[in-house]
Amino acid sequence: MILNRKNLRYIIITILFLGVSSFGEAQELVKANFRISPETATISTVVFRLGELDFRIDQQGEIYFLNKGTKRNTEWSDYTDDEYYDDNSGEETKGKPKVIGGLKLEYYDRYAGDGIIGKIKSIGATRMEYYDRYAGDEKKGKIKSIGGFRFDYFDRYAGDEKKGKMKSFGDNRIEYFDRYTSAEKQGKLISIGAAKIEYHDKNNAPATRIGKIKSIKGNTPKLYVTIDWKNRMSDFND
Repeated sequence: MILNRKNLRYIIITILFLGVSSFGEAQELVKANFRISPETATISTVVFRLGELDFRIDQQGEIYFLNKGTKRNTEWSDYTDDEYYDDNSGEETKGKPKVIGGLKLEYYDRYAGDGIIGKIKSIGATRMEYYDRYAGDEKKGKIKSIGGFRFDYFDRYAGDEKKGKMKSFGDNRIEYFDRYTSAEKQGKLISIGAAKIEYHDKNNAPATRIGKIKSIKGNTPKLYVTIDWKNRMSDFND
């Protein structure tokens, strides 16, 4: 193709269109609630919204798509527009949601590899990826990305106090105490993004309180950390 003004204009328009399309697939963090265990001071669950999609991650790194169906009585499911895969669809998908709130859900099939089979592959136009077996046992099967939003976890080289725990949530780093700190703090959270977790120590608390969470500071409307007293599974409306 001869590069002239007309063709150059076409190329620029094409690049801009592709850029907008790619951006449309990216998911921006709206808000996230990290719920931490009062006993272990580690992440219990993360409930968060990317774009218009709500998710939950549990202690094992399993991710769940939160939607109206999670609160709906299953006896009434036949009276909704939601669809589910039937028994003929295969072991990876049968019984799982197929269309929720107008969004189609697809799942990884048996060729996806150990730790990924049956997990959500896409929700509408948003693709989801997981760490495969080559990432190591500490990461295998855990969520890697939702659209352009990425997750990472500590590998075995981080030490027993950190390995397998969430290392980053988008641009937010997550820090834990390592083995070089006092025994009552090892493996416990230091910070999640800008939020800092402080603990009782021997200088300000009785022996029964040493190592327990004292305060959480630095929460923002977009990312906030709370203590998971009831270990509930719920969404932002609770």
